[in-house]
Amino acid sequence: MIKHFFTNIFRNIRHNVVFTVINFTNLIIGFTVFVLFSVVIGFEINFDKFNTNYNQIYRVQTKQEDSYPINYCAYSPPAYRFHLMADLPEVEKVLLMREVSGGAKGSGQFFTLPDGGQLYEQNGYWSENSIFDIFTIQLTEGDKTSALTEPNTIALSETLANKLFSDGNAVGKQVIIGKRFPLTVSAVYVDFQKNSTLQPTYMVSMATYQGLSGETKYREDWTNISYDNYVLLKKGADPKLVDAKIKDAFKHVKNFEKSSPYLHPLSKLHLSPNSQPDMMIGIGILSLAAILVLILTCVNYVNLSLANSTQRSTEIGIKKVIGSSKKLIAGQFLAETIIHSIFSTIIALFIARASFPLLNHLLNKNVEYSLWDNTPLLFFIFLVSLLVGVLSGLYPSMVISAYSPVKVLKGKIFSNGGKSINIKKILVATQFSISLFMLIVSFILFNHVNFILKKDLGFDSKNILYTEINPRDNMSFETVKTSILQHPEIADISFSSTIPFIGNIGGFVSWEGASSDEKEMVSRNYVNYDFIPTYNIKMAYGRNFSKEYPADDKGCIINETAMKVFGWKDPIGKHITLSGRSYPVIGVVKDFHPYSVHNPIPTYVMFLNSNVISGSTLLSVRFNGDEQKAKALVTSELENIFPNAPFEFKDFSVAFHLDEAIAFWQTMKRMFIFFSVITLLISTIGLFGLILFTIKRRTKEIGVRKVLGSSVVSVYWQLSTEVIGMLGFAILVGCPAAIYIYKTMPGAYKEPLSVTEFVVAIVLVAIIAFATISYHVLKLAVSNPVEALRYE
Repeated sequence: MIKHFFTNIFRNIRHNVVFTVINFTNLIIGFTVFVLFSVVIGFEINFDKFNTNYNQIYRVQTKQEDSYPINYCAYSPPAYRFHLMADLPEVEKVLLMREVSGGAKGSGQFFTLPDGGQLYEQNGYWSENSIFDIFTIQLTEGDKTSALTEPNTIALSETLANKLFSDGNAVGKQVIIGKRFPLTVSAVYVDFQKNSTLQPTYMVSMATYQGLSGETKYREDWTNISYDNYVLLKKGADPKLVDAKIKDAFKHVKNFEKSSPYLHPLSKLHLSPNSQPDMMIGIGILSLAAILVLILTCVNYVNLSLANSTQRSTEIGIKKVIGSSKKLIAGQFLAETIIHSIFSTIIALFIARASFPLLNHLLNKNVEYSLWDNTPLLFFIFLVSLLVGVLSGLYPSMVISAYSPVKVLKGKIFSNGGKSINIKKILVATQFSISLFMLIVSFILFNHVNFILKKDLGFDSKNILYTEINPRDNMSFETVKTSILQHPEIADISFSSTIPFIGNIGGFVSWEGASSDEKEMVSRNYVNYDFIPTYNIKMAYGRNFSKEYPADDKGCIINETAMKVFGWKDPIGKHITLSGRSYPVIGVVKDFHPYSVHNPIPTYVMFLNSNVISGSTLLSVRFNGDEQKAKALVTSELENIFPNAPFEFKDFSVAFHLDEAIAFWQTMKRMFIFFSVITLLISTIGLFGLILFTIKRRTKEIGVRKVLGSSVVSVYWQLSTEVIGMLGFAILVGCPAAIYIYKTMPGAYKEPLSVTEFVVAIVLVAIIAFATISYHVLKLAVSNPVEALRYE
């Protein structure tokens, strides 16, 4: 019985090669896409799960209700660690961390190599030793119990240790950071997994923090919201109860009364770091797209199976005549479908493995293809494969097994096939709807990405170089400026605490006209006289800081958003108050984007710095002409001025394009273009099956029409009317669905919808549909009508 079953399968494959190739291509494409994105989605949703205490780890974050809009900040003040979390009975361990440098390049430092060269490493942290108790970290050298307990000690990742000490055995050796701070290596740890929220390349002990950073009273600080606080709750502890206990922690902190701490679980740190659903929406859209591809695959299989049923009609009729039951025949066809599905999945697994580097390039990610080691995911994929096989085969097996043996053997298999034809039309119309939907969304995303890339930022982002520098000794900015501007290749230079897209300093202010308890969280920046002209930021009211007005160091400049929030119509001369000090407004700049274009422009205030470079500072240079020449010139001049302060100039466009929101939307654009191509390909296969089925059903009718003088055009029109109806259905379903996706897309600024996006998508789908019909009609046009009359 089993031997006969498999013999029958292979015989059908041999006798229907074209059908087999088309159907397997359909299944393999569908499953390859599904496998690829199952791995990617699995990678994203399984972030941090390698930690043994995964379900007990929380980051303590800060909700700032005074901010506009309300800000769910991932960071928190160090006082949480010492005066809030440590004494709670539900808390087992506490951890305080902070990025080593929050300046131009994220959290990085220069390490001195044995040959005297400088190695820049990002993602460094100040950290307490409790990180080894909370997170699952494996050491290759050193002792977890004391790795980060002593002053002037550093733990290195394996990768960094190999760069600094190629001969191994790093523990006990010294490293020098920033050309001036010697630290002793206390431990070497295995690099964190790629799907880890924390990715420290090195960690310096918090016992070192006070000496190297200059922070002397950080333990009592409730206002510097730039630290990471993590807690490990005891088993069975209720995080909601902890939230209730800590929510009023800021009631005693002046200007921060409307802020409140809250626990954010480790499980949400990657997809929703700031309690916002943007990443979750992205994963949801990817999941939906993968499911839609699978649905298209199932629909295609049904259509193609029914189209091919005529080739097996004699087999079905004979089996029924010799006594095979409807149940047995249906079971045979269903089993064939399941085998096809599983076999296609196996092939898809290998194709997915080979094409994974291409997908990583498409996604701009570094996802590991760990499917072979991921038994649950592998089981899930084969379970879906089985389900697809059952769903794809159920309807065709029921239809085919229900054929009357008399009608089958007489060649009248289509005499009562109207119901089957209608269902096939519905299925193909569904395919068109999905394809049209995916295509429109692709156009929307494409235009949206172009919109945010070309959006007016409110400043001139071209021809800007920037660097972070931290000199040992104070230096007059005028000395630096004179040295740099002697070169005609340099147009302007400025320094500031932050620059657009890099760095963020917050603070609560009150303003003239506000009630006594009314505060607003603002973004602030300390700039020199040259910052606004260097970035070519336009003034809306008033003036820029000027050396002609000595009192400007007591004034401030705000943006238009701040003016609106404060309710001022005539802002010049009005006062804001920060930390008890009053500042008159001397100017208002036109709104510009200090942070991601994904977010609304915040209230923004600029204060004048002392025009002396001290501590960590961001230098911005506007150049003329060749970038590399300008970079070499300013680098040479600064190396002479600051011989002991390592730095590296970067093109500002790098910072702009590395913005997380821009990277996210560029990835989504590429993904939907990819999905659109796949769905159009699968839909074309489905339409091919429907037209093939229709022509086979109407072969004799078409032959009679041709004998009686009907033209090819009239036959073409007969077939086209069915497709026009299906396209109409697709438009009614696909267009509203795409509009809904547009409206739910996150982001403060969107490209307005255009009719062009819809028209182009509809025309493209229509061209593919009618091209498919044309192929079959032209094939029919050159055929002999006598052969058609002999059909059946």
